[in-house]
Amino acid sequence: MRKVFVSSCLALFMALAMGVSPAAATIVSGNGGFELAGGGGAADSAQWTEITTSAANLSERTTTNPNSGSYSHHLYAEGMDALGTVAAITQHSANDAGFASLLEGTTLSASFDAMTPFGPGGVMNYSLRILNSAGAIVQIYNNTIPNPSAVYNTYTTPNLIVPAFGAAPNDAFYAFIEINAAAGGFIGSTSEIYVDNVAIDGTLVPEPSSVLLLLFGAMGLRRRR
Repeated sequence: MRKVFVSSCLALFMALAMGVSPAAATIVSGNGGFELAGGGGAADSAQWTEITTSAANLSERTTTNPNSGSYSHHLYAEGMDALGTVAAITQHSANDAGFASLLEGTTLSASFDAMTPFGPGGVMNYSLRILNSAGAIVQIYNNTIPNPSAVYNTYTTPNLIVPAFGAAPNDAFYAFIEINAAAGGFIGSTSEIYVDNVAIDGTLVPEPSSVLLLLFGAMGLRRRR
């Protein structure tokens, strides 16, 4: 009986170590409701990178027009003569939010709420990407929203498939999302967006500690018997 149990434990350990253990989908983004301030102060959204390409543009955490909670993130861009400009937020699931690699062969998708009171020539662009450990894009979905709206709408992406693991830099994969307000290349063009409730759904590689806990739990059950 003991020999059978030891063999079973070894088989369990090998299966878990090879990634056969079930892994559940989860949220692999952080501070999607913008309720947490970053190190830059109240207007800085924690776990997000804020980008502007013109001094007149804004990428800021704000209490104005949240769809839920107390905060949203405000993007505002003004066009220049013969030069379009952008205000954006981005998040890398590891570098910004601290998550482990996505699990190979699983799906990745994103959703968020946005109010888009564009001016002339303004649009919203959003992009969901899967990056390898070197930062190269291996899967991508892009979309552009040209229609202004004074109310919040929910935007979603289709599923992206995480590639199979291989040699570095394809030994790990991460989620990356960008949402931007883009103004046209003329004076008077504006793009304004309020963003809230960003969520990226994916599946992470199980932590080694979880594998060991399952094995030790099985051994503990045997001892109690």
